[in-house]
Amino acid sequence: MGSLIYSVIKNQKQYDKYCDILEALVIKNYKKDLDEIDLLGLLIDEYNTRAMENHISNLNPVELLKSLIKEHKTTQVALSKKLKISPQLLTDILKYRREITKNLAYKLSSEFKLNFAVFLRPYKLKNVS
Repeated sequence: MGSLIYSVIKNQKQYDKYCDILEALVIKNYKKDLDEIDLLGLLIDEYNTRAMENHISNLNPVELLKSLIKEHKTTQVALSKKLKISPQLLTDILKYRREITKNLAYKLSSEFKLNFAVFLRPYKLKNVS
């Protein structure tokens, strides 16, 4: 068995390089490269997870929710149906008029495969007149 020369990805340049190598190996489709393909896949996934966690930590829960709706190419109506909540409740949350409850945070975490605590961080609501 040959030695693998990869390490934990530390920056975008290294990430791009590993993605290019992985793509080339997958296209070649040699059985002998399966361990290398698996390792590169794990390293790339781990980097993506760290990058996402960093991105998430810079957003308040409403910004995060808006970002996830856009990223998943869904609509507020479709998401509210999946979550079994009213479209108006989701609109109110996205306009900072209502806060995300623990129950809704749990549903969102399940839907988007994130820790529910990211949806419970404090943020300011707008004054409703």
